[in-house]
Formats: sequence, C-alpha cells, structure tokens
Amino acid sequence: MDKKTALFFLCLASISALLGAYISQYVFGFEPCILCLYQRQPFFAIIGLSLVGLACFKSKKLQKIIFFLCVALLATNCAIAFYHVGVEHKIFRGPTTCSSANLNDLTSLEDLKAALMKTKAVRCDEPTFFFLGLTMAAWNFLYCGALIIFTALSQSQLRALLNFCRCRSNNQSTKH
Repeated sequence: MDKKTALFFLCLASISALLGAYISQYVFGFEPCILCLYQRQPFFAIIGLSLVGLACFKSKKLQKIIFFLCVALLATNCAIAFYHVGVEHKIFRGPTTCSSANLNDLTSLEDLKAALMKTKAVRCDEPTFFFLGLTMAAWNFLYCGALIIFTALSQSQLRALLNFCRCRSNNQSTKH
C-alpha cells in the first residue's frame, strides 16, 4: 500500500471511530468522560492531516511526513486509551476533572451548590458500557494498536524486510 492509500485508509478509519463514538453518545446516550473526549482529538487531527496529504498528492515527501505524523497520533491515542483503561481499573489516578477533588476550595454552601450544578456526573473511572467484557477505552486501545500494526505492515519497507527474511530462510532450508 502506498502512502496515498494509507492516508485514505487512516482517514476512513478515523471517521469510523468518531462515528462510533458519536453514535454511542447521541443515539445510545453514553455520555463521554473527559478522557473519552481526549481520545477523539487524535482522530480529528488524523482526518485533517490525511486530507492535506491527499490534497498534496504530487508531493511524496509531504505524504510521507504526514503519514508518520498520523501514525504518531495513533500512538498518542493508544497511550491515552492505555491510561484511561488504567484509570478504569484503578491502577492510575484519573484527572481531577473526573472527580470532585476541587470541592476542597469551596467556602460556602452556595459555592458548593454552584460547583455541583456545573460539574458533569461522568467519571473516568466508572465505565458505563462494556462490549465482550471490554470498555470503549480498551477497544480504542486495541483499535489504534491494530491500525498502527496494519499500516506499518502495509508499508513497502517492512514488506521488503519480510521478503528478505523469507528468502534467507528458503536459502537455509535448501542447503539442508
């Protein structure tokens, strides 16, 4: 797969991921936490970058740079999703926006009431949806990881390395 095809694939994969997130939010009513929202940002960036790369179809160098930026964004998304899964399993401490840690600074009952009224009830450490035993953050981690592996394996440099390894193993097997 050339870089142009890979950019198109990454654009479609990112659109698909965002469609799934928005359908789960607006059709099924699963409100996202702040970490869920953070995990959407790399997909938006990938869509934008890949469209720029596709528009600059004559510049192979620019396409290559944009492709590697997209893969870096997928890796970033993997890291955010990994952290989110850790928060869900109480391995990592979640961001303060996911809890009520900021209530300590309040001095009156009116301040407390105002803070509670503007605070969303969605917590990062309490997943609301599981599919096949995994949360959406875990699925996002697997999805981004699979996209990284697939796009890496589809590139000619890796294919050349695999062909070299196959040729080498075939040469060794014919000697015996």
